[in-house]
Amino acid sequence: MKIINKFLLISHIVFLASTFCSASNTVKNGLLWKISGNGLNAPSYLFGTGHGISMVSVTSVLDRIPHFYDAFSSVHQLIVERDLIDNNNYNKLELDMDSTYANYLNKEDKAYLDHILMKYIKISSDKLKLKPVYIIDMIKTKKSVEMYRDMLFKEFKPNGDVDEITLLELNHTSEVPMDFQLILKGKSANYLIIGLDDLIGFNLEKSASDGQPMSKQIEEMIRILKTNTLDSIIQNRLVLNKPLRDAYLKQDLDELEQCLAKSNLENNIPPELIDMIGIDRNKKWMEHIPKLISEQASLIAVGAAHLPGKDGLINLLRLQGFTVEPVN
Repeated sequence: MKIINKFLLISHIVFLASTFCSASNTVKNGLLWKISGNGLNAPSYLFGTGHGISMVSVTSVLDRIPHFYDAFSSVHQLIVERDLIDNNNYNKLELDMDSTYANYLNKEDKAYLDHILMKYIKISSDKLKLKPVYIIDMIKTKKSVEMYRDMLFKEFKPNGDVDEITLLELNHTSEVPMDFQLILKGKSANYLIIGLDDLIGFNLEKSASDGQPMSKQIEEMIRILKTNTLDSIIQNRLVLNKPLRDAYLKQDLDELEQCLAKSNLENNIPPELIDMIGIDRNKKWMEHIPKLISEQASLIAVGAAHLPGKDGLINLLRLQGFTVEPVN
């Protein structure tokens, strides 16, 4: 599978994986869970973020969750999927090419890419070395917000007060992932930030790589941009987003499970990729989580997908002797 197409598929799974689930051991009692017992000196908490449900702002969600701020202020460290701020965790060689895009492109393609880059990233191709999968992801994030705002405007303009929608719904859209916003809150509270994927050596972008020559990766990126393939992927995500977003805001993990199962089936998502993103990571994370929460009261903030099911963190923690109960 071509590298960028594979990356877009895995990105799509991560979008769905924010609601990853198994068919059994379903839970329905919210997004915030208290972890106690098993020798813990102080309780820790498990929170399901909506990082895959695009454009959900952290404030609009957290204000709906009973006692979230009390739980947040009671801990001393924040455990996330990946520290999205500390770039020291990443090898720059994995992010950058050995030269700029100007050295790979003909005049026409360079002009086209420069137009896209200046619109969404504010930099030209002769100054950029970031690899194509990262460029595509950055553009996808920007375009997702742009297309989502357009969709909302078209939906409500004929039937409602556009000013009201602008103040309420549109102001809650954000291109900044919820996880990133939580990390900022943690850093402002001087919490230690621990990335679970950093501990297990998991890197989504790296896992998408198949060793394709850089010239082919760039050629594929140009094709995806020129043929509106990216727009089609985003539009599909936005259609899927509504039932997932609604279920997430209702804090209904059962409904999220059902939405995801349907989406996986309709989109022919390979089971092995789902396992890699969900089950395998949960089990590897659990090699570290018990020790981390025994050393320091923590808030574990990971995609809501990772909470439910027999292979979800709620059940895996219980199997290790912890008491895990919803915070109501």
